[in-house]
Amino acid sequence: MNADGTGARRIAEELDVRGAPAWSPDDQWLAIAAANGDGVPQVFKIPVGGGAPVPLVKEYSTNPAWAPSGQFLVYSGADVGTTFSVKAVSADGTPRQLPKLTLTRGARRLAFLGDDTLLIMKGDVSHKDFWSFDLLTGREQQLTRLRSGLVLDDFDISQDGREIIFDRTREDSDTVLFELPAR
Repeated sequence: MNADGTGARRIAEELDVRGAPAWSPDDQWLAIAAANGDGVPQVFKIPVGGGAPVPLVKEYSTNPAWAPSGQFLVYSGADVGTTFSVKAVSADGTPRQLPKLTLTRGARRLAFLGDDTLLIMKGDVSHKDFWSFDLLTGREQQLTRLRSGLVLDDFDISQDGREIIFDRTREDSDTVLFELPAR
């Protein structure tokens, strides 16, 4: 659709979508996780100009994110206990090797800080900080030291990569009842 909400059109029929989509850098494709016939989510790319969805990953896969070059995507693999692996696939569907990256539940959102660096949430299940992960070397660098009790829910990153916008939940918040005077 257009920015003003007009011109809405369907680009794919009958997908059981799981999670948020990711636009390709050239705006020609939409990557999305959708359930296959067995209910297992898999990453597809959908041509924005119309056409059938193209399966990219034929195993459990969610939360795709396009690299700025458009040459590949990263995605979350299946849960194994409370962890999952991060994997990559080329835009043509060829698996792409990455250094091993395993994250804990609640950290599925992935974003790029450049073609070779991911912004990830890392930590235990109840507390996470932001980290960068070099896709070439596997080197990790902690970017934040958020105080205990803050639970990160989701995030996004500014186009220039200098700001992180995130949702958080405070576990020590108070509930207050305000009684309004009768009118």
